[in-house]
Amino acid sequence: MKVFAIIVTYNGMKWIDKCLKSIVNQCEVVVVDNNSSDVTLKYIETNFPLVKILSQTKNHGFGIANNIGINYALQNGADAVFLLNQDAFAQTDCVKKLIGAYHQNPSYGIISPIHLNGDGSALDYTFQKITYMSDLISDLILGKANDKIYMLNFVNAAAWFIPKKALFEVGGFDPLFFLYGEDDNYCQRMLYHGFKIGIIPNATIYHDSNNSNYLSGTSGSEKYFRQFLNSVYVKYADINTDNYKKLLKLKVYILRNVLMNLITFKIDEAILLFRKFKRLNSALIKKSVMINKKVGANYLEI
Repeated sequence: MKVFAIIVTYNGMKWIDKCLKSIVNQCEVVVVDNNSSDVTLKYIETNFPLVKILSQTKNHGFGIANNIGINYALQNGADAVFLLNQDAFAQTDCVKKLIGAYHQNPSYGIISPIHLNGDGSALDYTFQKITYMSDLISDLILGKANDKIYMLNFVNAAAWFIPKKALFEVGGFDPLFFLYGEDDNYCQRMLYHGFKIGIIPNATIYHDSNNSNYLSGTSGSEKYFRQFLNSVYVKYADINTDNYKKLLKLKVYILRNVLMNLITFKIDEAILLFRKFKRLNSALIKKSVMINKKVGANYLEI
C-alpha cells in the first residue's frame, strides 16, 4: 500500500526532528504547518528535503489542517494515510505493521498502535483512560496480546491509520471542531458508517504530551468556551443519536439558569452562562449531522 504520513505542525520545534526521523523511512510524509511563528518550517526545509510541506497562512486547527494533508495524499495516489501528532514518534516498522493489520482486518476504518508516553516508561495518560476497561490491558499484562486487533469505540487521534475506502465513505474531519473533540466526532461517524476502530499491540508510538489541553480552561477564557462547545458538539452532533433535536432543551435550561442567577444577584455567573448560550448554534449542529450521515468524502476536495 502507498501510505502518506500526515503531520500537522504548529510551533513544533521541540519535537519535529525526532518525529520526522521516526517516520521518513517508513512512508511518504506530508507536513501541514498551521502558520508556525517559530523556525519549524525552516528546520524541516533544511533537514528533511524529501518531506512535502503544505504551509498555511493561518492556524486552521487540527481537523481542517489534517483534511488539507489528506486531500494532498489522495490526489497523489495514497491507499491510506497515517495521521501522526507532531509530538509523537513512531516505532520502527509501525506503518508496516499497521498495513499488515489492515490487510487482515479490512472492515476497520481506524487502526492505531499502542500509545506510550514520551520516554516509553508508561502508557500515555489519555490512551490508558480509553483502554482500561478493554481486554487489551489484561492481555498485555499476561503477555497474550501478540498480533491481535482490539476493537474499541474510540481511540485518540495521536496516531491513526485510515484506509482510502473509509475516507471516501466517511470523509475528513468536521470543521465544526477547531481543536479537540474532532476525533470523538470522527469515531462516531466511522461507527455509523459501519467501520470498526481498533488497536494493535505489536506497533507502538511514543506520545510526548503533557495532556495540558485536557485540563479545564480558566473560567471565561477562550479555552473555557472552546471546551464547552466541544463537549456540546461531541454529544449533540453524534450521528448515532437524535441528540441534535434536544439542543433546544439545553438552550432553555441555560437561559433558565441565567435568569435564576440574575434573580439571586449572581451577575458574573449569569453573564458567563449567557455567553455560553450565545455560542450555541442549533442550525450549525443540525447541518453537521445531516452532512455526516451521508456517504461520501465529506469535507475533502477529491
